[in-house]
Amino acid sequence: PAFVISGFQPVQILKGQKGAAGGKGGIRKTLVVVQFSISIVLMIVTTIIFQQLNFLNNRDLGYAKDQIITLRYFPELVENYDAFHNEVMKHSTIKHVARSSRIPTGRLLDSQGAAQVQQGDSMATSNVTLKNIRVDYEFFDAYEIPVVAGRNFSKDIKQDDSLGFILNEAAVKMLGLSQDEILNRDFQYGGVKGRVVGVVRDFHFESLHETIIPMVFHPAPFYSRISVKVAGSDTQAAIAHLEKTWRDFSPQRPFEYDFLSVRYKKLYEAEQKQGQLFTTFSILAIVIACLGLFGLATFNTMQRIKEIGVRKVLGASTSHIVGILSKEIIVLVVIANLFAWPLAWYSMNQWLDGFAYKVDLNIGIFVLATFAALLIALLTVSSQTIKAALTNPSKTLRYE
Repeated sequence: PAFVISGFQPVQILKGQKGAAGGKGGIRKTLVVVQFSISIVLMIVTTIIFQQLNFLNNRDLGYAKDQIITLRYFPELVENYDAFHNEVMKHSTIKHVARSSRIPTGRLLDSQGAAQVQQGDSMATSNVTLKNIRVDYEFFDAYEIPVVAGRNFSKDIKQDDSLGFILNEAAVKMLGLSQDEILNRDFQYGGVKGRVVGVVRDFHFESLHETIIPMVFHPAPFYSRISVKVAGSDTQAAIAHLEKTWRDFSPQRPFEYDFLSVRYKKLYEAEQKQGQLFTTFSILAIVIACLGLFGLATFNTMQRIKEIGVRKVLGASTSHIVGILSKEIIVLVVIANLFAWPLAWYSMNQWLDGFAYKVDLNIGIFVLATFAALLIALLTVSSQTIKAALTNPSKTLRYE
């Protein structure tokens, strides 16, 4: 439609075809309104998507995701893990080496049943569903997850290996106890009975699509991941040392690693692609809308060329004539906003509902998109309106 409008010859209106063209004027205006409505929706949607992505990338996750290298933990490392750990720690760039059954950015395993907590002299079964993560004594230090009550697991306390439990704040809250009350209570979960030794601050183990859920941490010999915390920025030296050590202890396995920060970005890869796609669509829609608007402005200007000449003769200023010619364009863009705002508001509410943690819909984004659309529209038609306003009225009236 935009190309049709842009290619229209408005001078035909002045040669006896005004009636036919007048009937098409409403269609052209409708097309411009539709095109600008789509453009405004896309501008709002694109802005909110990138605003949410910025929020996701800058939110405090409750743990340090940077400078973490993750490796697979294979069976052949089990018997020699202490030697492997000590060899890795010899390099100055390595700060911590930790094992766990899962790492942040991954999916949590299903619950292993209800937890039992000591109540007086007996064990009471709770209705709280907990997700279980097996971690060793360095896990919380490697990820800089603070212990807010009690203590961390310790390699110097043998009982921790089989009898120690640490809960997150969400789990303690769901159990209906305070952090001090839960400490040193007998606790049973997944067929293992032990004692709660500490509470850690809540952190986002999964993506921000999910809420923080109650979690229980327990040392066990069933690990699948190794997390290496690198001190400083010389990650290449750390990787080279890790690879050499890996080949010494597990020569039959290829050395494969990931950066946790890269894994985190991949959680929102789909949203990133959506943002890029909507950016492209927004630019394309604006260009098409401007083509249509330019054609409509040309059409309206030529249709009112005699009126402009008369107004000039009667003393109308150039700015006054530009205002008259621009008024209709402004009205069309305002009408486009009346359709665009509800559609954009509804669609982005639906999209943001997919996140447990999200930005608020800010009316300022909608107002900004409106002003951007008005500015684009006025710049598009300015050449035609100013040219018409500056035309010598003697020429236009003599032509008529």
